[in-house]
Amino acid sequence: MKIIRMTFAVLLLSSGLVYGATAPETTAAFYAQLQKGDFEAAAGYFDPPALTEFRQSLNIINEAPPAAQQQFREAFFGAGATADSIAKLSDADFFSSFLRTALSQAEALGKVNFDNMEILGGVMEGPDVAHVVVRNRVSVGEMEVEGMEVVSCKKRGDEWKLLVSTQMKGLANQIRAALSSVPR
Repeated sequence: MKIIRMTFAVLLLSSGLVYGATAPETTAAFYAQLQKGDFEAAAGYFDPPALTEFRQSLNIINEAPPAAQQQFREAFFGAGATADSIAKLSDADFFSSFLRTALSQAEALGKVNFDNMEILGGVMEGPDVAHVVVRNRVSVGEMEVEGMEVVSCKKRGDEWKLLVSTQMKGLANQIRAALSSVPR
């Protein structure tokens, strides 16, 4: 009977590590996936409705001239990307492909390194939203940049999921501004 209780206790504690991760732990796990270059796993840490919203924010590309649309597709989804191939991606695959390409473009300047990430704390906003304060030291080649970031998370069942940052949301506005200068 003692063995059964001990086994049950071990299972209960270990399942808490998987299913009961806090918002800061989820944030750290996301950055660990970025460091590994596992963008599919990294995208899995995001709130599905947030990924849908991010994808929809980039639909503005469809307002551009066809040549600019194709340049955008290839810049952010790789050579040979088409409207059809992108439309077939799930929201998580859309985001991971976008992340992979954006970071690979940054790596043209040198290896991107996320090793120096420090969780400083967090603030709850009600029971289902948490904001995690992160100090990032990211290096690209020999250039190192340190910055503070607030990563927002939403509780979905027993899991915390990341929300898309305002910087990522602002990307759509930057693309819209760039497209306004493209001749029609």
